[in-house]
Amino acid sequence: GNLFHAVISGIGKNFTRVRLTGRAEWEPESPLDITLIQAIPKRRKMEWILQKSTELGVNRVVPVNSAFSVLRLSEERWRRKRERWNQILREAAKQSYRARIPVLEDASTLETAVKSYSSSLNLFFVPDGRLSLKECLDNFSGCNKITVAIGPEGGFSPSEAELAAREGFKLCSMGPRILRLETAVIKVLSVLQYVLGDG
Repeated sequence: GNLFHAVISGIGKNFTRVRLTGRAEWEPESPLDITLIQAIPKRRKMEWILQKSTELGVNRVVPVNSAFSVLRLSEERWRRKRERWNQILREAAKQSYRARIPVLEDASTLETAVKSYSSSLNLFFVPDGRLSLKECLDNFSGCNKITVAIGPEGGFSPSEAELAAREGFKLCSMGPRILRLETAVIKVLSVLQYVLGDG
């Protein structure tokens, strides 16, 4: 979690030796601790979401199967995906000069995720959400622990929204226009960093 200045002091066939010369003052990590509960989308969109959410400062990603998820991960399939997805998180963290690699939690049900990853501010996005994103963030300046839940291409079901509301999540809207899943993730995380983070 820390960055240091270093001097390369030796290079061998299978190693590089460095000598730390001092801690770097630059702090690339966001002051926000964001958990992204992401319903698993179809095809390779999850890889793109992992990459962009890492660049935008997410600390934890919880993949979930939801009612409208097209792609459902069996235990076997999850094992195969996990290695690839962790590699994407590492590469994105390196590319964006982050000091921490986001944690990829085990694939879960939505019910387990909303009960396990509750924060100071919990946002659950549905097309007919009662509050706009702006309204959801009112009176939350200084809040740094946030959980965001974003559905698959078809969004979350009404029963899933009811479950989230019972668990203390605010039902939020992305606005009057219907956004593609990839756009929704970028919009929410960018706004959070701008309003509450360093962004």
